[in-house]
This record gives sequence, structure tokens and C-alpha cells, in this order.
Amino acid sequence: MPVTFAPPYDSPIETRFVELYINHADDDVTLTPQHATPTLCGNFICDFLLATPDGRRVGIECDGREFHDPSRDEWRDAMILGERHLDAIYRIRGTDINHRMEDVLYLLASLEPQLFHNRALANLEVMASEEVKKASEDVDQDFFHYRYRSGIDEGRFCVERRSVDVPPGQRRFWQAAYRYADSIGGGQLDEVIARYRGDGIL
Repeated sequence: MPVTFAPPYDSPIETRFVELYINHADDDVTLTPQHATPTLCGNFICDFLLATPDGRRVGIECDGREFHDPSRDEWRDAMILGERHLDAIYRIRGTDINHRMEDVLYLLASLEPQLFHNRALANLEVMASEEVKKASEDVDQDFFHYRYRSGIDEGRFCVERRSVDVPPGQRRFWQAAYRYADSIGGGQLDEVIARYRGDGIL
């Protein structure tokens, strides 16, 4: 059953994300808004869970700048990924959802093709910028960003990814954060972070 547009969602940027994503979504993907994930450091809510029939589970966070602390978000994501509640989490800035959504969708379709119908990437390639096409070629990176200038409009595009699929021989901070939280038995997230920093690890 195709993903449907079923507002209200929690914010205008979440509404816009779904409204545009559903035009390219695979019919077998399920979209769950405000997905709760219990972890050893508390329950966290993911803006959207996108799940495929074969078990791929991707979290989408639509980040309005005023509501997010990047360091705390990284710890939060670490708890979710460390317990394998999700396979990947993508953090997308509100400004990019509002102004560069074709690039957002092209990037997601390149990295998570299971979430899109089989014509989506080709269709989105026509609308996507050359900058995001180049950025998406490095599939092992975690930060996809570029600077753009379009007429009088200029700025920076940035999508952040955390994934359990870490390339061989590489490490990610979220793995160390989860191991630390697990080693002390978890607890309230802010207290775990403070203890980590107090121990002189960071």
C-alpha cells in the first residue's frame, strides 16, 4: 500500500518532507511518524520511521535549528543505533527541506534506494544540483554538504547520516558513545554525557 499524505504532522518541515517524499516512495515502504524508540538512556522519538518489507529501518529527523543541540543529538542517535532499533538515521535541516528538497530526495534515493520506486533516482537526477550529485558519490561519508549559489540565493546544503553500516577499518563516535553508556548501565542521557565528559574522556 503506497505511503499516503496524512497530516497533521508535528511541524511544517515534517509536513513538507512527507508531501514531497511520497511522490517518489516505493509502494511497499511504510512511513510511521513520531516513532518511539526505548533505549538504555530513555525513550526517544524519531520524526519518521521508513521501513521496507525486507527489514531495512531508516530514521528521518527534520531538524529546525532552534530545537536541536548537535552534540546531544549525536548521543541520542548513538543509543538508538547501538541497540539496532534503526539501521540509519538521517538529519535534514529545515532550510534544506524548504529550499533544496530535490537535492535531499536525490541524496536519499542514492543512498537508500529501497525507499524509492525504481524510476525515482532517474527522475530526481533531472532536478538535482550537480553539487549534490558529486557529494553523493562518496557513499562512505557521514556528512553530505556543499556550498551553492543560485542567482542571488547562496548558502550551504548539509545532510548528516549515522549508520550501523560502518566501513571496515573505520570507527564512528556514536559507537564509542554507546559503549560508554552501556558500560555504566545507561541512565538519563544528559547525566551520562556529563559523566563521560567528567571522566576526562572528552
